[in-house]
Amino acid sequence: MPDPIRHTPKPILRQVVGWVLVVPLLVSLVRLPFPLGLALALGTIVASTYGVRFARRHASRRVTVLALIGTLLNAISLVVLGAASWLTALYYLSRVYWNF
Repeated sequence: MPDPIRHTPKPILRQVVGWVLVVPLLVSLVRLPFPLGLALALGTIVASTYGVRFARRHASRRVTVLALIGTLLNAISLVVLGAASWLTALYYLSRVYWNF
């Protein structure tokens, strides 16, 4: 892992953001029947975990910690609300808040 003082190169940062934020967000927009949707959501958590592993090897410590927090939020939102992305879970919660 590079030193925390060094900056993470842009292509590495884009790839980590893609694995941790974009892929779960895109997958959470897809509606599939029960066993396929659950398998796809679990695959999304695995892909997000790969993003953390990739960040640990190639990015700075700050990017790794943020990727880990994003992955944990994705896993919590999958268990609590059934959405594979914490951004989608935040959207669902805001709709409930504004409708009541």
